[in-house]
Formats: sequence, C-alpha cells, structure tokens
Amino acid sequence: MLAYFMVAEWLYPLPQISDTGFLPFFLFIAAIFFVITAIPMHWLLRLGFYALVITYSLHVLFMPGTYMSIDWWALFTTEIWQQSTRLFSGGLLQLSDMYRSFLLMLLLAMVSYLAYYWVVIVRRIFFFVVTSIAYIGILDVFTAYDGSGAVVRLVIIGFILFACMRLLRLQLRYSNLGRGHSLRYLAITGAVIALAVLVSWQAPKYAQQWPDPAPYIERTTGVDVNNWAASPSSNGEETRKIGYGEDDERLGGGFVTDDMEVFTARAEASTYWRGESKHEYTGHGWRSEEDGELTEQSEGYVDLYEASTATETLEADVAYHDSRTGEGDLLFSQGALQEANAEIDGDYSVYINGENGRSEVWHNEEDTSDVDAFSLTYEQPEFPVEQMRDIDAGDAQQDPQAVIDKHLQLPEELPDRIGELAEELVQDETNRYDRVRAIESYLNGPTFDYETTNIPVPDDGQDYVDQFLFETQVGYCDNFSTAMVVLLRTLDIPARWVKGFTAGDGVNIGDDGYREFEVTNENAHSWVEVYFPDVGWVPFEPTPGFSNTVDFASADVDTDENDEEMMFDQEVDQDMEERTSDEEANVEEEDAEEHGEEQALFPFWLLAGMGGGLVLGGLFAFKFRGKIIQKWLRRRYLGMDSGSIFIRAYESLLRYLDWTGMKRAAHETPSEFAARVDFRFDSENMRALTMLYEDLYYGNKNTDHIPENTERRWTQLLDKIEKGR
Repeated sequence: MLAYFMVAEWLYPLPQISDTGFLPFFLFIAAIFFVITAIPMHWLLRLGFYALVITYSLHVLFMPGTYMSIDWWALFTTEIWQQSTRLFSGGLLQLSDMYRSFLLMLLLAMVSYLAYYWVVIVRRIFFFVVTSIAYIGILDVFTAYDGSGAVVRLVIIGFILFACMRLLRLQLRYSNLGRGHSLRYLAITGAVIALAVLVSWQAPKYAQQWPDPAPYIERTTGVDVNNWAASPSSNGEETRKIGYGEDDERLGGGFVTDDMEVFTARAEASTYWRGESKHEYTGHGWRSEEDGELTEQSEGYVDLYEASTATETLEADVAYHDSRTGEGDLLFSQGALQEANAEIDGDYSVYINGENGRSEVWHNEEDTSDVDAFSLTYEQPEFPVEQMRDIDAGDAQQDPQAVIDKHLQLPEELPDRIGELAEELVQDETNRYDRVRAIESYLNGPTFDYETTNIPVPDDGQDYVDQFLFETQVGYCDNFSTAMVVLLRTLDIPARWVKGFTAGDGVNIGDDGYREFEVTNENAHSWVEVYFPDVGWVPFEPTPGFSNTVDFASADVDTDENDEEMMFDQEVDQDMEERTSDEEANVEEEDAEEHGEEQALFPFWLLAGMGGGLVLGGLFAFKFRGKIIQKWLRRRYLGMDSGSIFIRAYESLLRYLDWTGMKRAAHETPSEFAARVDFRFDSENMRALTMLYEDLYYGNKNTDHIPENTERRWTQLLDKIEKGR
C-alpha cells in the first residue's frame, strides 16, 4: 500500500506536464495492478489479469462496439499494429491517445511488479525512494509543477517504508518477537517520524543556494528546457518564463524564474533600461501599431522629452549575450537614446522610432561578423515638479492631438467601475501631477500584493485590469503598470505602457565613477510613462518593491538644509570631541586655581589616576556607545513635528543602521531594504517610515504636517535596533 502511494506521486504531475486526462481513472487502474501483483498466483494467470484490465480500460475510454467482439478485436489489433510501427519508426509525437494510454497502462503494470519485488522480496527500497524524490525534483525545476508538497509526502512514505523493512528483518532474526513488540516499535517509529517532519516543516529554510540550472542548460545545448512551463496548467492559470518578450497581447498568469544573463553594461547612472512603449490596450494586453517610421540614427533619435526639460548627456557601454546579427534586434538604453555605435567593425544599421523609443539593429545579410557590443549616448532628464503641477487636472486639450489620439485609447467594453474608482482616488487633487501620484500611491499601498506565481489569466470576456483591481488584487509589474495606465486614461491623462529592464545588479564601481551592471531575464520589468505638456514623457513606478529612478527637481524640499547636515559619524564624533574638550578645559582651570605656580610639582599619582579615569571612561563609552548614540539621536530629533525634521531623522536612521551593520545593498530598492530591516528586527515601522520619506522627498507632499505616530515609530525602531545588536 505504501509503495502504491509512492507510485501515485509519479502520476500526479502528468496533467500539468502533458495532455493526460482522467487522472483518477489511472490511479484506480494502478491500484488494481498492485492488488493483482500482491495476490499469489501463477505468472501466466497474472499476465491474463493484466491484459484483461488493460483491454477493458481501453474499451471504456476509447473503443466503440461490444467488448471482445470480432469487430472490436479487429479494430484493437489494427490500432496497436499501426501505432507500434509508427513508434519504432520515430514518430513519437504522432501517437494516438489510445496507444499512449495503452503504453501508460503497460508501464503501470510493470511498475506494480517492480515495487512488489523491491518491497516484499528484496526488501530494499532505498533506490525506489531516492528515484522518486529525484523525479519530483526534476519536474519541479524544469516544469510548472510545484513539487514541494510531493517531496514532503515522499519523505514521510519513505521513512515509514524504511521502518517497515527494518521490522521485517527483526522478525526474521528474532522468532520470539511478538505482536506487542511490533506495535511498540511502530508507535515509537511513528512518533519519531512525526516529530522530525513537524520540526522540518516549521524550521526556517535556506534560500536558494545554487543558481537555476535551466538557463545554463539552455545556453549550452540550445534546448528550451522550460517549454513545458509555457502551457496552461490544470487550474486555468498560465505559467511562463520570465524575460523580455515581443508579444504582450495576452497578459496574466505566473512565471518561473530565469537568471540567464541578457547583457552587461558599464554606465554612470543606475536607472531602468528602456526597450519600447505600447499604446493600444485591448482588455487582455497590449499591442502597438507602427506608430512612427523607423529612421536611421543619423536622421533621428528617441524623442521622449520636450526642449524645456533639462537633460544631461551620458554614455554607457553595453555588451549583449547574444550577437546582434538578426533583423530588428532590440537595443536597450537608459533615458532617451541619441546614438548607438558598435565597438567592432561590421556592416550594420541602427534604426530609431522617435515616438515609442524602440531602437533596432539591422545587420547586412552579406556580413557575417557579430555585432554585440555598443557604445550608447543618451539624454538623462531632470523633471520640473512645479511646472508639472501647473497643468490642470483632466484638461486633455492642452496635449498635442497626436498624443490624444493614441494615448487616451480605451476599449469600448471597459467596465465603468474602473473609471469610478479613478475618480474616487483623485477627487481631492486639482492638477495632473498630483493625480498621477495619487493613482501611483494607491497601487503601491496595502490593498495589493506583489506575487509572481498563481496569477490567474482572465477569461475571454473578462477585462485584465478589472480582474486585478476588484477581484484578485495580486500580481506583478504587468498588472500594476497596466492598471495605472488604464486608470489614468479614464481621467483623460495621456499615459502609455513601457517595458524593459531594471538597472540590474551593480558589480563594482570604477575610479572614473562608472558602475558595472549585470542584467538578466529576472530584471525584465514594465512601468508607466505619463505625458506632461512642455515636459514630455515622465516615468512613474506603481509596482510595490520597485523605486522610480528618475530625477525630480522641486523647491518643496529644503535640499540646502539637507546639504548642510554633516554625515552621521562626523556629527557624533564632533559632539563627543566638544564634550571632551570642555571637560579638559574645566579640569585645567580648576588645576590652575588650586596649584598656581606649583603646577610643575603636580603629583604623579593624581596624573595617573586621571589617566586611568579617562581610560575607564573611554571603555565605558565604547561599551555603551550604542545607547549613547541613541540618546543623542532622541535628544536631537525630539518633537518631530514637520516633514523637514523627519527627513533628516530618517537619513540619520539610515546611517545608524549602516553603523550597526545593516547596510543597504547596491541592488536593493528602499522598499526592499525596509522590508529586510523589518524582518530582521520583527517590526513594521521601517516600511511605514520609508513610504512617508518617499512621499515627502520624491512625491513633494506637504512638509508642514506629518502623522502623529511618526516619532513613536521612529523611537520604537531605534529601541529594536539596539536590542537586536
């Protein structure tokens, strides 16, 4: 029976990795085979029962007519003969469903006998258990099947089987081993197994230690090992491999990770790598007609910003993993691409679409040289917040007609409640910029959860955004960015959907200020661009856990006051030095008054005592330096009643965390770092403080008033950090 449960784990993944149906039926057939194998009988009789079960099962599933009739046998033998000929000639993909079911039943019959042989006759099931776990592990890695629960069940079954095998060997060795001994043995064994499983289930788990082998196998063999994972699963959801793709007409479904490298870059800025934008929302995804002709880079460039927007010309060197030898290979650039030059000689052309920002490399068919490394020149903007706030809310007539025609488009069947939600979210905002920020903040808020698995695919008659906003409220960047674009368009605010990659993992920083970045498929991302007259297309980031990397210029934040603030360590050192200097000055004055001209005869023992006191005081200060710094911070920022004070207090908190060893990594967004801090100190305060800081510093919110519990959250987090040290 235990061996049957183990074989059943082999069958459970079949509906997700193949087109196998009727799984309960095949489980029932396997159980019959196990019963036939367990009953002692002549092997010819056993084969007869096997054949009877297989033929009758095929009759129930596929065969017409009367079972075992002449016509039935003629049809059955003809089908088996023709399909067997096709099998041995290499036509595996052309086999019929009936023949594949026939082969599966034959396999189940053989497995039932092998399991009986291993368990009952040989009484060695280690290979059987290890093979089963390896089988589930391979399916978990290379397909959409989630084998975590199956592995737990297999381990439990395997432990029980090991215990039973041990008991059988003990019974053979000791003839006087009675039923009472066996029951006590099984009870103790069951308790140990249950305890081991419970502890393992509840214990903390290591994160992934090894890189995903699928990308490496795909690179070395050229075989797409994740092709099974691209098909819909049994629950109607679709699982895809993460990465940059061209077809976005059907969004939804989860994805499996893929850390295969796309390109490496050497750049000055750590911002998103833009690929292209799409403007037509279909209700299920995005498509983009040829909006603007492709022109050679000598004749045009990506035009994302208006002339009044301040930009800085930067450069980056990009080396792609795959050679740019095809037609229409896409280039990725930070900011607005102006020029792209290959670093080796080759007959190629770079074409740029000035409207959607798509840049392509076209290679001469007669030239076989690889072009995979480019030097990019691009414009990095600084967006004027005050100028964007001067644009009235909902006044689309101030936008160019070409922008209105393409970037206010919505499907006719869009549910009305999407527009009603948008109006509710921005009812207190009077300008376009604040309305955009209100939508962005809502999607970044606690109503929605960021997940990459178990994401449903909308039905044919269901809107993708409507499902996300009002039903699931779970998704990843495609869900959040698409929802923000649609919400903005219902408010007559031109917006478009943009896709590309996040900055990537920063490797090192050179002496010249350039950083090395590794961009993989896991960095694939989508975000939003909103049009502002006289400014251009401005990026916004609605996805939780990701931070907008563009620069906003605003007079609302007192940057001069922040610039005048000294670094945290310098402030503490200076304060301590001033205190020490004052103490030394007081000592010198008292000494001069008491001893006057006899200062040269100062007793040595008193000098030694003072030195010892200073040493002890220094040791005491070093021992309790954390508490001293905390008290100093509390005194400095006591009465935190304005945004400007909070901004300085938050930045001091970051430096304090850095001093304690909790330094923000180069690849971490502020939200990711805040989540790591809260997890480390069992708190929820860091995320709340980070959201408020981003709203004040980047969102340019009113700095006169902050939430009443801000100082309490700040001090509570200080206490937890000190206790955690």
